[in-house]
Amino acid sequence: MSIIVMTREMGTLGKEVAREFGRRKGVSVVHHELVESTDVRRPGDDESEVYRYLEGSEQELNKWRNNRTRGGYLTPEEVLKIGLEGDVLIRGWGATKLLKSIPNVLSVRVCAPMEFRVRTIMERLGVGQQEASREIAKSDAAHGRAFFRFFDDDWRDPLNYDMVLNMAHMSPETCADILCDAVANPAFAETDDTRKRLADELMQSRIAMALNSQIQSKDRRNRIYVSVNDGRARLYGLAADKRALSLAEEIVAAQSGVLGVQNDIAVVNGFSG
Repeated sequence: MSIIVMTREMGTLGKEVAREFGRRKGVSVVHHELVESTDVRRPGDDESEVYRYLEGSEQELNKWRNNRTRGGYLTPEEVLKIGLEGDVLIRGWGATKLLKSIPNVLSVRVCAPMEFRVRTIMERLGVGQQEASREIAKSDAAHGRAFFRFFDDDWRDPLNYDMVLNMAHMSPETCADILCDAVANPAFAETDDTRKRLADELMQSRIAMALNSQIQSKDRRNRIYVSVNDGRARLYGLAADKRALSLAEEIVAAQSGVLGVQNDIAVVNGFSG
């Protein structure tokens, strides 16, 4: 089962690379942008006209996007669920970091020199160099802010990826060749261990989201976190009172598949944050 996560910069032909790989391997290609929860999911009409033009027609967008993406905006839990199903290329800045720790997931960044990107946007939009540069700068800044907000990291750092493809001297077809060879390598083969680790990440994401919505957001003095290893959850951090501690345990107990829980939460009465 192949799982590729890909980040691309505007004007690099990354969309074409993803499509060509998907066509050759017969895998789903899912486009997404990451959101914290379903409550803040943005409708598709929030996307800029430039973005729509670069991605294709509305009909093409709807056909290309998997129905599960709900307009292209996914929560961490939804990204992990799609990854667990496998045989997919998830294209968007969030999945590359969410799935980075899973050994069989191939994380890829598609990039190109600024001159290449500006020329691509100029040709596609029929605009001048200044306008093309402005659109690229806006796109890069938005991705950078979002990645830092979620992960406190730089999305351009090559250490966040297994592979960086520079499109300056390669066609989308050549890049698809490279990706096909990479996923065929035993290093990216699915195993029982990789599926367990992905399932742990999914369970951890579900619990963390519930902790945030039911505890943290209601009282910022609570700083409760969770890690999951082989189906066993560990709660840790600080709780403002015993009620928050009990609620955290209830949240874990409500998750199907949890094999055990270790509660290392410290209750700090009068904790002011």
